[in-house]
Amino acid sequence: MEFNENLHYLLDCHDMKIKELSAKTGISEHTIKSYLKESSAEPKVTNAVKIARALGVTVEYLAGEESKAEKFSARQLKLLSSYEKLKPHEQKAVSLLIEELVNGK
Repeated sequence: MEFNENLHYLLDCHDMKIKELSAKTGISEHTIKSYLKESSAEPKVTNAVKIARALGVTVEYLAGEESKAEKFSARQLKLLSSYEKLKPHEQKAVSLLIEELVNGK
């Protein structure tokens, strides 16, 4: 997938609007909209890094350079996004629960 396709996909997964991404990154809405166009040029590295951080992925993922095995599924991204919205003590509780489930305790 190309940068614009990955960006569309990630915005969908995070249920995030362009306005929200703009606020998180400091990149104008107009510029983000231009990245979403089919025939768009890829962003400057600094903007790609800001977008990747805001969406919780690597720049390589956004650029379509990672293999499919390295990419998160839509469900995983939604879970991660939800987890990041929790308070630190809630994140700790969820992490402990997952560890117990995985380790069969």
